[in-house]
Amino acid sequence: MSVLFLASLALALAAGPALASGQETYARHCAVCHHGQRWGLTGPPLLPEYFGPKKEAEIAGIIAEGIPATNMPTFRGTLSPGEIQEVAVFIRTRAAMPVWTAFEMLSTRKMAERAATAREPSCDLEDLFMVVEGGTGKVHFMDGGSFTVLDSVKAGAIHGGPKFDRKLENAYMLSRDGWVVKYDLRGMREAGRMRAAVSGRNIAISADSRHIAVASLLPEALVIIDSGLKPVRSLPLGAISSVYSLRGASRFIAAFKDRPELVLVGQDGFETEPIAIDQPLTDFFIEPGERYLVGTSREGESISIVDLKEGTLVKSIESKVKMPHLASAAIWASNGAVYAAFPHIGEAAVSVLELYTWEMKKTVRTKGAGFFARAHEYAPHIWVDTGTDTVQLIDKKTLEVAGELTPEPGKKAMHVEFTKEGSFALVSVNDKDGAVVVYDARSLKEIKRLPFNKPVGKYNASNKKY
Repeated sequence: MSVLFLASLALALAAGPALASGQETYARHCAVCHHGQRWGLTGPPLLPEYFGPKKEAEIAGIIAEGIPATNMPTFRGTLSPGEIQEVAVFIRTRAAMPVWTAFEMLSTRKMAERAATAREPSCDLEDLFMVVEGGTGKVHFMDGGSFTVLDSVKAGAIHGGPKFDRKLENAYMLSRDGWVVKYDLRGMREAGRMRAAVSGRNIAISADSRHIAVASLLPEALVIIDSGLKPVRSLPLGAISSVYSLRGASRFIAAFKDRPELVLVGQDGFETEPIAIDQPLTDFFIEPGERYLVGTSREGESISIVDLKEGTLVKSIESKVKMPHLASAAIWASNGAVYAAFPHIGEAAVSVLELYTWEMKKTVRTKGAGFFARAHEYAPHIWVDTGTDTVQLIDKKTLEVAGELTPEPGKKAMHVEFTKEGSFALVSVNDKDGAVVVYDARSLKEIKRLPFNKPVGKYNASNKKY
């Protein structure tokens, strides 16, 4: 048992038996995912600063019921109502905040001893996949032509997809506990790693591939590192929900968990420009032209349209369906218009939004509440998972469910990704004895099945726009 745990337990005992009991219950049931000091591991940090305005009753409800489409399970039946309340009280108490400066970052930096020998890529890098295997914490690099795994790297629990740089020279991955792993795509080997944060949310790569922005939850900051994995700047902006790169404007854009604001950050001088909006955004996408951002809060009661060029809120749309998951929106063009389809975590439906007119076109009812939607400009369907063993296909022209696929009955099917040309669609069977199943995107016939342990995501190097 650690000295830190004993010290915090002593403080809890001094504060009262209920608080001490909550600490003990947390240690037994929660620390494995959220860290003994509540700094976050595979789960997020559990600190007062992280919860924001959430009250103890709301936190107790989350503990009891879990969070849909996440790794947070229900503890109803495992813990008594009293134990749940005690844990909710305990995790609202203050805890020791980690110190993580450039010195600590550099102390963890490990780079390959020698640069990889330059050679011709063994596959089409524009059709390379990164397959995130949740059951092992590995990321596999897979050829999208032959569907064979070329190499693998241990990356830990990843939240927010891994990223390819613009030149397809390197790929970067961020683990929940803040490790940035750099992978050399030309040499096909790990180039190095460094712990940029104690708890990380996601990363973005600058337009010129020189800098990586890390959304750090602990400490709360936007951490800028260079492509050699050396810290450049730490911007103490607050609790960032996510960061992305506007490659056309050479800026990063970040949203905040606890305040209605966006911030644009220059990718050279790192100057900041705030944009006031109508709600904190925890989920958003940026349309292909990179002028407009479409976002919502976790509660998802409204959808905000923000003009990033003018720095203004264009429109707020009431969401009539629970919890839209905008970050997974499928975007496609048809007859001169551009559309986005996105599932709802809280309801069995997919909404279709026409971009630039900002009109909701349709709500398509599905088999279950899904998490991901995907489309490709050369594929006729929008593929959506449903939180079940079935993926449903929505016709782009009629916006009706046109078919469905069940890769393995009784096992959850999730997260679709297309190959570079859109000829094939890859679906995950999210199970310990799971698989990535490859389908012909037109005939819908199964082409290949590759075994993986909980393959939670697949990311193609070229399928960025549609």
